Amino acid sequence: MREDYLDYLISRQLPLWNATHPRYHQMQTFCKAHNRLEEYNPYLEKWNDEEMANITLTLCHMTDAMLNHHLKNLEKEFVEQGGIKERMYAARTGYRQHQDAELASLRADNTRLKADNAALQAELTRLRDLLVQYGLYSDYSAYRMNNRLKKMFFFLSLEG
Repeated sequence: MREDYLDYLISRQLPLWNATHPRYHQMQTFCKAHNRLEEYNPYLEKWNDEEMANITLTLCHMTDAMLNHHLKNLEKEFVEQGGIKERMYAARTGYRQHQDAELASLRADNTRLKADNAALQAELTRLRDLLVQYGLYSDYSAYRMNNRLKKMFFFLSLEG
Protein backbone atom coordinates (compact mmCIF):
# COMPACT_ATOMS: atom_id res chain seq x y z
CA MET A 1 0.00 0.00 0.00
CA ARG A 2 2.88 2.30 0.83
CA GLU A 3 4.37 1.77 -2.62
CA ASP A 4 1.01 2.46 -4.24
CA TYR A 5 0.74 5.89 -2.61
CA LEU A 6 4.37 6.65 -3.41
CA ASP A 7 3.75 5.70 -7.07
CA TYR A 8 0.61 7.86 -7.04
CA LEU A 9 2.59 10.91 -5.93
CA ILE A 10 5.40 10.29 -8.41
CA SER A 11 3.11 9.56 -11.40
CA ARG A 12 1.17 12.78 -10.80
CA GLN A 13 4.31 14.76 -10.07
CA LEU A 14 3.08 15.70 -6.59
CA PRO A 15 5.65 16.46 -3.88
CA LEU A 16 6.55 13.81 -1.34
CA TRP A 17 6.62 15.44 2.09
CA ASN A 18 9.87 14.60 3.85
CA ALA A 19 11.61 16.21 6.82
CA THR A 20 12.51 19.30 4.76
CA HIS A 21 8.94 19.99 3.61
CA PRO A 22 7.27 22.88 5.52
CA ARG A 23 4.12 20.83 6.39
CA TYR A 24 5.93 17.59 7.29
CA HIS A 25 6.30 18.14 11.04
CA GLN A 26 2.75 19.45 11.40
CA MET A 27 1.44 16.39 9.53
CA GLN A 28 3.57 14.01 11.63
CA THR A 29 2.35 15.62 14.88
CA PHE A 30 -1.26 15.33 13.70
CA CYS A 31 -0.83 11.66 12.77
CA LYS A 32 0.81 10.82 16.12
CA ALA A 33 -2.04 12.44 18.02
CA HIS A 34 -4.88 10.90 15.99
CA ASN A 35 -5.12 7.15 15.53
CA ARG A 36 -8.84 6.62 14.94
CA LEU A 37 -10.63 6.84 11.60
CA GLU A 38 -13.34 9.05 13.10
CA GLU A 39 -10.73 11.72 13.80
CA TYR A 40 -9.85 11.87 10.08
CA ASN A 41 -13.43 11.93 8.74
CA PRO A 42 -13.87 15.73 8.89
CA TYR A 43 -10.76 16.18 6.72
CA LEU A 44 -11.42 13.53 4.06
CA GLU A 45 -13.54 15.92 1.97
CA LYS A 46 -11.17 18.88 2.50
CA TRP A 47 -7.78 17.35 1.73
CA ASN A 48 -6.51 17.30 -1.82
CA ASP A 49 -4.70 14.36 -3.44
CA GLU A 50 -1.28 15.52 -2.30
CA GLU A 51 -2.33 15.90 1.35
CA MET A 52 -4.26 12.62 1.40
CA ALA A 53 -1.43 10.59 -0.16
CA ASN A 54 1.24 12.09 2.12
CA ILE A 55 -0.81 11.59 5.27
CA THR A 56 -1.60 8.02 4.25
CA LEU A 57 2.09 7.38 3.58
CA THR A 58 2.95 8.81 6.98
CA LEU A 59 0.38 6.56 8.65
CA CYS A 60 1.83 3.56 6.77
CA HIS A 61 5.35 4.43 7.93
CA MET A 62 4.17 4.88 11.53
CA THR A 63 2.28 1.58 11.42
CA ASP A 64 5.32 -0.22 10.00
CA ALA A 65 7.54 1.28 12.71
CA MET A 66 5.12 0.20 15.46
CA LEU A 67 4.80 -3.32 14.03
CA ASN A 68 8.58 -3.67 13.69
CA HIS A 69 9.03 -2.48 17.26
CA HIS A 70 6.40 -4.94 18.45
CA LEU A 71 8.03 -7.79 16.52
CA LYS A 72 11.42 -6.97 18.05
CA ASN A 73 9.84 -7.02 21.51
CA LEU A 74 8.21 -10.38 20.77
CA GLU A 75 11.51 -11.76 19.52
CA LYS A 76 13.32 -10.51 22.62
CA GLU A 77 10.62 -12.01 24.87
CA PHE A 78 10.83 -15.31 23.00
CA VAL A 79 14.62 -15.45 23.33
CA GLU A 80 14.52 -14.54 27.04
CA GLN A 81 11.47 -16.53 28.12
CA GLY A 82 10.97 -19.12 25.41
CA GLY A 83 7.82 -20.06 23.56
CA ILE A 84 4.47 -20.99 25.03
CA LYS A 85 5.39 -24.68 25.35
CA GLU A 86 8.56 -23.82 27.23
CA ARG A 87 6.68 -21.48 29.56
CA MET A 88 3.98 -24.08 30.17
CA TYR A 89 6.64 -26.71 30.90
CA ALA A 90 8.39 -24.33 33.31
CA ALA A 91 5.10 -23.58 35.05
CA ARG A 92 4.25 -27.29 35.39
CA THR A 93 7.70 -28.27 36.66
CA GLY A 94 7.72 -25.30 39.03
CA TYR A 95 4.35 -26.35 40.41
CA ARG A 96 5.50 -29.96 40.78
CA GLN A 97 8.71 -28.86 42.51
CA HIS A 98 6.60 -26.79 44.92
CA GLN A 99 4.37 -29.80 45.58
CA ASP A 100 7.40 -32.06 46.10
CA ALA A 101 8.92 -29.57 48.55
CA GLU A 102 5.62 -29.31 50.44
CA LEU A 103 5.30 -33.10 50.59
CA ALA A 104 8.89 -33.46 51.84
CA SER A 105 8.18 -30.84 54.52
CA LEU A 106 5.00 -32.66 55.61
CA ARG A 107 6.85 -35.99 55.73
CA ALA A 108 9.58 -34.43 57.88
CA ASP A 109 6.93 -32.94 60.20
CA ASN A 110 5.19 -36.33 60.39
CA THR A 111 8.47 -38.09 61.29
CA ARG A 112 9.22 -35.45 63.94
CA LEU A 113 5.71 -35.71 65.40
CA LYS A 114 5.97 -39.51 65.55
CA ALA A 115 9.28 -39.18 67.40
CA ASP A 116 7.74 -36.63 69.79
CA ASN A 117 4.78 -38.94 70.36
CA ALA A 118 7.07 -41.91 71.05
CA ALA A 119 9.09 -39.79 73.51
CA LEU A 120 5.91 -38.70 75.30
CA GLN A 121 4.64 -42.30 75.43
CA ALA A 122 7.98 -43.37 76.94
CA GLU A 123 7.77 -40.55 79.51
CA LEU A 124 4.21 -41.58 80.39
CA THR A 125 5.31 -45.20 80.83
CA ARG A 126 8.23 -44.07 83.01
CA LEU A 127 5.95 -41.95 85.20
CA ARG A 128 3.42 -44.78 85.48
CA ASP A 129 6.25 -47.13 86.50
CA LEU A 130 7.32 -44.62 89.16
CA LEU A 131 3.76 -44.48 90.49
CA VAL A 132 3.68 -48.28 90.65
CA GLN A 133 7.13 -48.37 92.29
CA TYR A 134 6.00 -46.04 95.07
CA GLY A 135 2.65 -47.78 95.42
CA LEU A 136 0.72 -44.75 94.21
CA TYR A 137 -0.58 -46.17 90.93
CA SER A 138 -3.69 -47.71 92.46
CA ASP A 139 -4.46 -44.34 94.11
CA TYR A 140 -3.92 -42.61 90.77
CA SER A 141 -6.16 -45.11 88.97
CA ALA A 142 -8.89 -44.61 91.57
CA TYR A 143 -8.50 -40.81 91.21
CA ARG A 144 -8.90 -41.04 87.42
CA MET A 145 -11.91 -43.35 87.74
CA ASN A 146 -13.51 -40.99 90.27
CA ASN A 147 -13.05 -38.02 87.90
CA ARG A 148 -14.56 -39.97 85.01
CA LEU A 149 -17.60 -40.90 87.09
CA LYS A 150 -18.06 -37.28 88.17
CA LYS A 151 -18.00 -36.14 84.55
CA MET A 152 -20.42 -38.86 83.53
CA PHE A 153 -22.92 -37.97 86.30
CA PHE A 154 -22.59 -34.29 85.46
CA PHE A 155 -23.50 -34.91 81.81
CA LEU A 156 -26.33 -37.25 82.81
CA SER A 157 -27.75 -34.56 85.06
CA LEU A 158 -27.71 -32.11 82.14
CA GLU A 159 -29.73 -34.49 79.98
CA GLY A 160 -32.42 -35.11 82.58
